[in-house]
Amino acid sequence: MNRKILILFATLLLTAAGASAQSRRAPISPYQYGHRWYFSLQAGPMVSFGENSESFGAAGHGWDVFTAHAALAIGYNFNDAWDMRVSGSYSYNPGACIAYDGHYPFHFHAAHLFADAVLSYNALAELNVPFNPKTYVGLGGAYTFGFTDPEHPFQMPQGPNIVPGFRVGGIAERDYPGGFGWFIDLGAEVFTDWYNGLEPVSFPLDVEIKVSFGIIYHFPLNK
Repeated sequence: MNRKILILFATLLLTAAGASAQSRRAPISPYQYGHRWYFSLQAGPMVSFGENSESFGAAGHGWDVFTAHAALAIGYNFNDAWDMRVSGSYSYNPGACIAYDGHYPFHFHAAHLFADAVLSYNALAELNVPFNPKTYVGLGGAYTFGFTDPEHPFQMPQGPNIVPGFRVGGIAERDYPGGFGWFIDLGAEVFTDWYNGLEPVSFPLDVEIKVSFGIIYHFPLNK
């Protein structure tokens, strides 16, 4: 009896070992992006808030605080949940000097460079679906230059300037199996006061609210 039990037990062990040795391919979702590079292009409207921004509305030029921006980013997914990206963008921004019996607007060029940490909520929920909501936070800065003359009696924007900044935002992304996708990005960027070339007057920071419409491509996974 003991011999039969030993033979049966050995047979079960061999069967289990053989089964475990077989390769079991788990299906890999095309919406998993761990260890993959990507790039994106985006553009859209933005609104600027800085010293005396309210004077645009008071002078009947409220829409002048709106302008357009464009950005290019390249990033790497460390896993399905987290990635890092470096993003460069450009905009032609409005500003206004201290009110002095009138409205004194000016414009300037702004080139931004940010490094962002991006979190994908699909991976946290263990979902692999086309719709992918994300949030991001980043540190960086801006180079502002080419200030126009506001014809103000005693104040002039000073530049060019290099200023630090940070930003936060959210992304609603729609992906496709081939690696391409499109997204909507809503974010806020905050810079120190010299961003628009003016010393602190009433608002110690310069803020931009941006809406972007973009495309993204995830490169194939290197195996």
